[in-house]
Amino acid sequence: MADISTPSEPPELSFEELFAAAKAFAMRSLARRESAESELANRLRKQDFNDEVISAVLDYCRGYHWVDDERYGAMAVRAGATKGQGPIKIRFDLRRKGLSDAQIEAAFEQPELDWFELALALLQRRARVSELGDFKLRMKWIKYLLGRGFNQDQARYAIAAMMEQSA
Repeated sequence: MADISTPSEPPELSFEELFAAAKAFAMRSLARRESAESELANRLRKQDFNDEVISAVLDYCRGYHWVDDERYGAMAVRAGATKGQGPIKIRFDLRRKGLSDAQIEAAFEQPELDWFELALALLQRRARVSELGDFKLRMKWIKYLLGRGFNQDQARYAIAAMMEQSA
């Protein structure tokens, strides 16, 4: 009869058992939303999987194209543009998620995205043309666009195009 007062150590899991558990976790995680490789690796680390298991799971997921940083980057650029974010903010987010500079550049090679027109569309949704006559309000809207991740040229283009439409 086992002594109830002494806790027994849980049995050590084999690599195959750890791999199966990590793979199941990765599939559940990727079923919810697309992820960059580094994001998935961080989630697996938080679940206390070791680096050897994480590397094997990432190789497995890459083999089935369940995780693909180029695809993720392109999707993140389109999603960010749809949310009214500019290229600077999106680049920062992609770099933070572990994509390389080459992967980020490849993600931005989408000819259908015109950042100048996207800045204008965002400004048209948010600002009134009458506000742009006042210098301080114009600067406020430029600051707003810069804060959303657009550059100076894109912000100035949006202001000028919107003022031109009212004239």
